Amino acid sequence: MNDFPAYGQGVSGYAKRYGASLADFGIGEFMSTFAFPTLLREDPRYFREGQGSFKKRLGHSLASAVVTRTDSGRSAFNWSNSVGRIAAGGVSNLYYPAEDRGIGLVFSRAGIGMIFGTAGAVFSEFGPDIERKLRKKNQKQTQKLEAQ
Repeated sequence: MNDFPAYGQGVSGYAKRYGASLADFGIGEFMSTFAFPTLLREDPRYFREGQGSFKKRLGHSLASAVVTRTDSGRSAFNWSNSVGRIAAGGVSNLYYPAEDRGIGLVFSRAGIGMIFGTAGAVFSEFGPDIERKLRKKNQKQTQKLEAQ
């Protein structure tokens, strides 16, 4: 795959692509979890349900991309995440090669950032449950081996 061919090939091209991806992530996180939440008085944290049906918990984690809590505690549209990701995509136009800039790529990068953020919310919701089950299974296997 040769995304962003202006970066070139080899170690140098890889380093440029890696640096751009790292910058995309860092700027996106800064904008959507610090800068815009501070300005818009929104709380960027994910609040885990932890109980209830799988469907309800999955819906809650997926909705976190578009619904957040304000500093006053009420639910509202997640402007910080949406505008922050778009702003980060716009900043990326400063360091991507000229042929890899534009409004379409800004929204593409914003969408990718939102998808990864949503995946993180799903992991935050179900990760502790999965870890607990794996830990129990591992303890049972260890006890079985010690008994032999």
